[in-house]
Amino acid sequence: MASKLVPVREYTVKAHKRLIHTRVFNFVCKECGIPTKRETYGPRPLYCEKCRPPQAPKKSLMKPQKAKPRPMIYKSKTDLD
Repeated sequence: MASKLVPVREYTVKAHKRLIHTRVFNFVCKECGIPTKRETYGPRPLYCEKCRPPQAPKKSLMKPQKAKPRPMIYKSKTDLD
């Protein structure tokens, strides 16, 4: 099994290098029908790199929301002061 170090940058985690295990798949491309070879760490690919080139991961568009204040439970009027 082939392995390689890839740089990883995260906003919540300090940037580091992670060791991932990759495999080389021999398969027939679903779009062009040409027998090809592709190295990947995920499931078996369906398309060759010419038909579907690798893309950078997509960034999240959602903004983090502020936490809403929680309601307080009062047992008596003396707790209000």
